[in-house]
Amino acid sequence: MPLQYSAAKTSSVSKSHSPSKSPIKKFQRDAKKLLPSQSVYKNNLRKSNPSSPSQSSPSKVDNEKLQIQDYNVQLDYQLSSQDDVVVAVDTILSNRWSESTELHDRYKTRALVGTEKEKVYQIKGLASNSKAELLKYRHTLPPGLITVTQLYAIFHNQGPTFVDKSLELNIRRGILRKFVISNASPVISRSLNNFQSKKVTYGFEDIEVIAKVDCFHALIEKILAGSDEVSASKLSLSKFYDYIKRNPTGMFISTSKFSDEEVSNLVQLGFVTLTSNHFNEIERNYSISYPGCGTYLKLVNEGRTWLVKTLNKIKYKEALEDDIFKKWSGINLEGDPKLNNFRKPFFGYDLHWVLADALGSGIIEVFNTPVGRGWRLTGKV
Repeated sequence: MPLQYSAAKTSSVSKSHSPSKSPIKKFQRDAKKLLPSQSVYKNNLRKSNPSSPSQSSPSKVDNEKLQIQDYNVQLDYQLSSQDDVVVAVDTILSNRWSESTELHDRYKTRALVGTEKEKVYQIKGLASNSKAELLKYRHTLPPGLITVTQLYAIFHNQGPTFVDKSLELNIRRGILRKFVISNASPVISRSLNNFQSKKVTYGFEDIEVIAKVDCFHALIEKILAGSDEVSASKLSLSKFYDYIKRNPTGMFISTSKFSDEEVSNLVQLGFVTLTSNHFNEIERNYSISYPGCGTYLKLVNEGRTWLVKTLNKIKYKEALEDDIFKKWSGINLEGDPKLNNFRKPFFGYDLHWVLADALGSGIIEVFNTPVGRGWRLTGKV
């Protein structure tokens, strides 16, 4: 039988009763008594930087009702009645992304130069894979689309009627084109417990989007010039192109003008969608669409969802604009933006257009306070 060795009882030392006599260990134990703990350090840091919001509990501001001065608000992107609605469309499109907007420089990106790709890769605080995903997403986003509700916000003082008249005039001139997307309006369904369900879906309502005619036509011409092969799809698209140029105000196509095969080809290309309603099914009626618009509408939907949920967490369902921007991007302990808005699902989409969409839809209202603009849920969701 092999011999087994074990330590003698007298050699066993209890670490709890006999601490190491190493001078290094002794220094570390003494230093721990003198240095503050991590939690103490974080609390001291918060006290020294009161503008940095607490991540674990609601701030004091969230529990206080905002003092309203008036509702005569001047928004950063607001235009006057002297400006045409086409100027408003350009304003939205040129200021869509947070790193290139001229409306603010909250993320210290105004000094970035170069192409969009070069600017994105110069943003500090984003990992390389996040930047690659951002660029990939933006490449799939259909160009030139905005919502009519955003235009309502840009002309907030003039009202929806002013926008509708200006839109109609530019549509008849062949400068802009309106698209009605069925059952696509982002609707936030709520239970009787006042938003407790927070369920956000596409509702039964239609949503209206606007695009420049030149942009829409360029998209069609790109597909037609894509290959030398003459296919049934290209013939259908060519016929559709002639049709929309002759009908600048048209939002639907008649099946008497297009065969079933032609309609099927246009549906596959994304230029036509079946118009139907959950309450009243309308067969054989097709609306003119913008290819890939579902990706854009999903972005609008995500923004509206985020805003409603964020304001709903606050006691009085209201917040200062600066505080909403901080929640949008996230703030670290040092008070710097965490750039959450540059990741999925927003990929750098600017908060101004989330607020504009919600304002134009009547979901929120805006007012002046002694310390800046305030935004409040209206209950219309």
